[in-house]
Amino acid sequence: MPDWREIVRDRLTPLRVGEKRQEDIVAELAGHLDELYEDLVRQGRSEVEAVRFASSSVADWAELRREIQLAANEGVIMNHRVKALWLPGVWTSALSMLLLRLFQIPWVPAPYVFWLRNGMALVIYWRWLLCLPLIGALGAYLSRRAGGKLLDRVLAASLHILGLTCVLVLGFCIGLVLDFRVPLSLRLVGIAVYLLGWGITPCFLLLLGALQFLRGDAAESRRAAASQ
Repeated sequence: MPDWREIVRDRLTPLRVGEKRQEDIVAELAGHLDELYEDLVRQGRSEVEAVRFASSSVADWAELRREIQLAANEGVIMNHRVKALWLPGVWTSALSMLLLRLFQIPWVPAPYVFWLRNGMALVIYWRWLLCLPLIGALGAYLSRRAGGKLLDRVLAASLHILGLTCVLVLGFCIGLVLDFRVPLSLRLVGIAVYLLGWGITPCFLLLLGALQFLRGDAAESRRAAASQ
């Protein structure tokens, strides 16, 4: 009876997926080939024919090895991206929105209001702005702790403000197409002021707080995270 584990190991390995994962893959595929071999023998095939037929069920071992490694690497990349970017980004976004909502409660001291032309107003929640450096620092720290690269840390610290800025720009573009009552020059002034108050300034404060965690190599961060 053939040693299917040894056959699979010879033809499929080495796999750059970790030793334990490699052995699991070898065992799973060997079990599949063994079942196919046993079925062929029960059907009356000779052992030699059954081995040859079962082995030929994998048309291209090199291609199978490539597909396994590609799938494994994609899983690692996605897992790393979730930990280094999306989870810190969700935490900072939730904290920022919670504080902003808190400062909108009626009995909290009123924010500053700047009145623009044609009745437009820009509301500045200055207490919220003062909290943003701490929020940015938290996002960048969590990303660095998870082994995030520089771009991951920057995005983790400022993700929600970047999203808000995109919404503002999209709304402005839609307004250009649908609303002709307000002069274009006035709308340009309005969007510039709103971007300054709700995009550029908050993003600057977030990155200011994150600055201390934007230094250093990501590999060092991963080693620090592994030691936790």
